[in-house]
Amino acid sequence: MAAVILFWGLGPPISKLITAPAVISVLYRFWLSVPVLFGLAILGGHRPTVESVRKAGWAGAAFGINLVFVFLAINEAAVAVLSVIATLQPGIILILAGRFLGERATAWHVVWTLVGIAGTVVVVAGGGDGFEVNLLAVVYALVSQLFFTAYFLITKHVRSQNDIDSVQWMAGVVLFAALAVTPWAVVSSSADDYRAVGGNDWIWLGMVIVFTGGLGHILMAWVHRFIDASRSSLYLLSMNVVAIVAAWFIHDEPLGPLQLLGGVVVFSAVAAVISRPAVPLGT
Repeated sequence: MAAVILFWGLGPPISKLITAPAVISVLYRFWLSVPVLFGLAILGGHRPTVESVRKAGWAGAAFGINLVFVFLAINEAAVAVLSVIATLQPGIILILAGRFLGERATAWHVVWTLVGIAGTVVVVAGGGDGFEVNLLAVVYALVSQLFFTAYFLITKHVRSQNDIDSVQWMAGVVLFAALAVTPWAVVSSSADDYRAVGGNDWIWLGMVIVFTGGLGHILMAWVHRFIDASRSSLYLLSMNVVAIVAAWFIHDEPLGPLQLLGGVVVFSAVAAVISRPAVPLGT
C-alpha cells in the first residue's frame, strides 16, 4: 500500500514534465501499456484469457472515462479544484462499500475518514493557488471521481471473487481503458497533436507507464485482496501529500507550514484507521 501511495503520488509531478497535449499523453500511455502488461502476464505464467479480459471490461472502461473527465476538468479550472473534489472518494466508498463489498464502516472509520478528507483539502488548498472554478468544472470533476470510484470498487469486487492474477487483471483493464479513451482523442485532437510527443517526453511518459500506470496499479490490484476498500481509499489520500512534496522538489512549487500541517493530519487519520479492523457486514 505504501508503494502504491508513492508511485501514484509521483504520477502528477512527473506527468507535468510532459510537454505534449495531455489527452495524447494519456492515449499513448494506455496503448503502450497494453503490449507491456500482456507481455508481463505471459512471462509470469498468467496468460490473459478471453474470460479474464472480459471481466476487466467495466473496470477498464470506467478507468479510461475517468481520465477523460479528469482532463476536461483541468481545462476548465485549476488542478487544485480536481484534487480537492477527489478527496470525496473515501466518503463515496463508505456509502457504497457496505452493500457492494460486504464491509461496514464503524463510527471510528467515518470520523477519521472525515478528518483525513479535511487534512487533504488543507494540503491541496494551502499552496495559495487561485481556485478559478466554474460549475462545469465541478461537474466534470465529480463525474471523474464517480468513474474512478466505480473502477476502484469493481476491481475490489472482481479481484475478491475471482482467481485472476494482478498483472493479468491490469492487462485487461488498460486494454479497455485505451478503447474508452481513443474516441475522445480522435475527436478532439489534430495530426499535429499526435506528433507533439518527442524528446524528453518519452522518458517521462515511460516513467509514468512503468511506475504509476504499471507497478502502481498492479500492486493496487494485488492489495485489494488484503485491505478493505473503505480503509485503502483513505490510505490513498496520502498520495496528495506525496504529490505536493514531489512538486516542491521537482517544480519548485510552494510548500508552506499550512500544507505541512495538513500532511500531518492526513497521516494521523490513516494511522487511526489502520489501528482498528473493519467490521464485516451483518455483525
